[in-house]
Order: sequence, then structure tokens, then C-alpha cells
Amino acid sequence: MTLHQITVPVPGTEPALVTLPQPLTLGALIDLEQAIADTVGMWRRDLAGSTRDAGAIEYASWMQRLRPARSRTSPSSKECTL
Repeated sequence: MTLHQITVPVPGTEPALVTLPQPLTLGALIDLEQAIADTVGMWRRDLAGSTRDAGAIEYASWMQRLRPARSRTSPSSKECTL
């Protein structure tokens, strides 16, 4: 298995390094993007402390659940199912 590394510059500190197995597919990249966003968001909330009210926390959790479904839909898709 070949590994691929992505170096992400972080202003004011050392760069972040992400190591990925190859081959990297579009679906795996979408999953990785969501996992990184979720993890960084969790760290941000932990560092900032929970200053939001319960309603804001609940709304954020709904949006987090919706995000993966939206990211996997084709941008050219015009259909809407209710």
C-alpha cells in the first residue's frame, strides 16, 4: 500500500500532516473531509467550552447529520424528493 501525505499550513504554528492510504477515491475524500471537519469542530467546542444554549447545540447536531447526505449528492442533480 502506498501512502500519500498532505501538509496543511497552519498560520502561527507547525503545519498539520494528514497521511492517506492510496488509492484515494472521491467517496473516500468526501468521507475524509467530513471526518476532519467533525473532529476539528469537536476540538473547537471543547477548547471554547459549551457557551451555547441547548437549542443551538441541538440545531448544530441536526446540521451535522444533514451535511454528509448533502455532500454525497451530485451538484448537477435537480431532483428533490419529499
